[in-house]
Amino acid sequence: MKKLYIERSITASLESAWKVVSDVGNYARYAPNIDTSRILSGEGKGLVRECTSKEGEWIEVCTDWENQKFYCFQVQTQAKDYPFPFKTLNAKWEVYENANANAQTVIRMDFEVEFRNVVIGWLVYPFMKKKFLLVCEELLDNWQRKIQSP
Repeated sequence: MKKLYIERSITASLESAWKVVSDVGNYARYAPNIDTSRILSGEGKGLVRECTSKEGEWIEVCTDWENQKFYCFQVQTQAKDYPFPFKTLNAKWEVYENANANAQTVIRMDFEVEFRNVVIGWLVYPFMKKKFLLVCEELLDNWQRKIQSP
């Protein structure tokens, strides 16, 4: 299992950051690697979201949700048409006040991935990690622009 995270502290209230980050049905507006995202059913824990990209489409299920704090998704990697080389993919998006800075809110994303093929995973992971973190930086840029826009 490989783990990675990225976080950013921005000047914004927790409430305004949460409003944008928790808009999971519109994730594709901000994530540069996602073409479409839509909620298929539910809300909070148990919510089911469909995402598409140029590589294909997949389903994600919300496994935990705490308003104004965090939410977690498990990607349904076992689907026969899942387009990526992961056996498992779990993610957590978190928003919290920065205790060390006034009027600052932290947006954090944690990811856990396990590759279907361990050898390929060891070979591909360093390159995939670098590219994925760049995508996450762009996502954070987009969220920050939206959160801080008047």
